[in-house]
Amino acid sequence: MEQYVKYLRKSRFDRDYAELSIEETLKRHEAILNKLAEDRGYHIAKTYYEVVSGESIAARPEIQKMLEEVSSGIYTGVLVVDLERLARGNGADQAYISQVFQFSGTKIITPLKVYDPGNEFDEEYFEFGLFMSRREYKTINRRLTRGRDSSAAEGKYINSIAPYGYKRVKLQNEKGFTLEPHEEEAGVIKQIFSLFLNHAGTKTIANYLNDHQIPTRHGGLWNYSTITNIITNPVYMGKIRRGWSRQVKTIENGQVKKRVKRSKNLQEYQVYDGLHPGLITEEQFMLAQEIRMERQPSAKVKNEFALQNAFAGLLFCGVCGKRVGRTTSSRSRGSTPRLRCVNSRNCHNGSADYGVVEKEIIAALRSWLEGYRVKIDAVGFADDIAEQKALLEKCEQELVKLHLQLENAFDLVEQGVYTLELFKERREKLNASIETLEERRSQMEATLEKLEASDACHSNLIPQTVELLASYPDMTNQERNDLLKAILRKISYQKGAGGRIEIDLYPRLPRL
Repeated sequence: MEQYVKYLRKSRFDRDYAELSIEETLKRHEAILNKLAEDRGYHIAKTYYEVVSGESIAARPEIQKMLEEVSSGIYTGVLVVDLERLARGNGADQAYISQVFQFSGTKIITPLKVYDPGNEFDEEYFEFGLFMSRREYKTINRRLTRGRDSSAAEGKYINSIAPYGYKRVKLQNEKGFTLEPHEEEAGVIKQIFSLFLNHAGTKTIANYLNDHQIPTRHGGLWNYSTITNIITNPVYMGKIRRGWSRQVKTIENGQVKKRVKRSKNLQEYQVYDGLHPGLITEEQFMLAQEIRMERQPSAKVKNEFALQNAFAGLLFCGVCGKRVGRTTSSRSRGSTPRLRCVNSRNCHNGSADYGVVEKEIIAALRSWLEGYRVKIDAVGFADDIAEQKALLEKCEQELVKLHLQLENAFDLVEQGVYTLELFKERREKLNASIETLEERRSQMEATLEKLEASDACHSNLIPQTVELLASYPDMTNQERNDLLKAILRKISYQKGAGGRIEIDLYPRLPRL
């Protein structure tokens, strides 16, 4: 039987569904594709839902999975609402997508047209469609940017989330939003600036707020970087900033990497008079900037970002669950790198030398690999997969029997053998049994999919771990971090009695 797959993604530029959520838009798109499949008799084997926003393939995990399967030639066609769902990225992305469909012979099916990569004219039409989609994307992006620039110049607040100290409110009788002071948070902002203007440091201010049990908006703890972001934000003197945050793109190992770069100096971005009231005066804000610059007279801006912590985004405190970050000891203690819980003021998990923790993590990873190899060799997933397939086949057979019994019930009532009351009772029981079996089948299919994913996962996990352990001393921290994130979901760190380091690893294995 020919198999087809559906790919659903909401574009940021959907004009028809601008007011709908991602889930509602995908639901409408899926209804369109379901009707298309039903009308043409397509058997849908799988559906991919892309809920992240990203113009490039690298930022969209679901299309990566789909293209990998399409390249193997297992699908006859891919159903999409329109071509732009597949790619609005750069020329390299579009060329890659075109090659995947061309080499695998997989059709691209939209409600308006079927693109056959084996047809020369369809191939040209498809490539032209991707090109025009990219042109439209850039045009709309420029239009949106101009609109946001214009709104900022008019003093409107253009971001979707209000900064701490304010509430976002809709402007009356015109498009756009502005800000109004948040009764409780506004007082905290004034207190932060008052402390800073009296020469309290950002870390001291964060500790003061935490000690007085003043939570952040989301109930978390304050830290020095959050205080710095508040001190440097001109919104608090009644201004709107534009261009302070921009995306920097670089090419690493043939892939486009994106990094957000934010400016903290007023001279580096545009500032407009806002429609909202300031929580402090302009004189107070400018004095705060002078104090900040005096404290960092020799601060240097790095031209290139070099990751210093190989465990960034992976290492968490085993006591409070907060992130464990890299820091540096004082000069009197040798300026050595250390790892410490970011909640160290309230958490009693001690800090430790970076190199010591690093050795413990590598040792734990080596020990885990040995145990995992033994488990896979001894157990594996082949028997579980075979057993699940057998159960699924039995379930399918039972469903076929129930459907036949339901058809017979219709025949018997037409022949007068069943009374109407008996038929209704019989039909209700059969429908209930069918519904129960179909639910059980769905659960079995999900379990089988996870078992097969586990079987494929261990084949990749073992060589990746072997590569990391063998090449670790020669890798950069960024390379180490990338490979560790491919192997592990997280690492738990705790400094126990007598300074003993305790490490728990959480491998990236599919959960059944």
